[in-house]
Amino acid sequence: MQHREHLLAVVVPNEAGEAPLDLAAELVARGGKATVVVLLTEQVRDDFRRFADAEDLDLPTGEAIALDRLIEAYNARIGGDDTETFAAGSSSSARDLLHTAAVSGATTIAIPQQLAARSNLRGLMSDAHVPVLIAPAA
Repeated sequence: MQHREHLLAVVVPNEAGEAPLDLAAELVARGGKATVVVLLTEQVRDDFRRFADAEDLDLPTGEAIALDRLIEAYNARIGGDDTETFAAGSSSSARDLLHTAAVSGATTIAIPQQLAARSNLRGLMSDAHVPVLIAPAA
């Protein structure tokens, strides 16, 4: 059985928080697999609310449409047919992400630099059984 690289890319929808997507795109281009976890911060949720208001939609519908569009954009940016993308609350802990990595079979985890110092993610670097890359903002 051939070993296949699999990156768990944790992203925050802002310019500095999307750096792991570039790593995911490079890996997928080489034949690897990517799983993307989009952390929904309060700022992102506020953006979704503004979108719903601007489109005259109820909040759940507006949030669902905005999230679908964001996920489609991320999947298009990464490319490939073997990319999973899903959302998680911004309060996700290191334990939650380690569980996701284990379940998905990730061989590496990438997080944006802005998350590296968050207290609820500090354990990610020390407790992970796979390498954790800190992706600097471009």
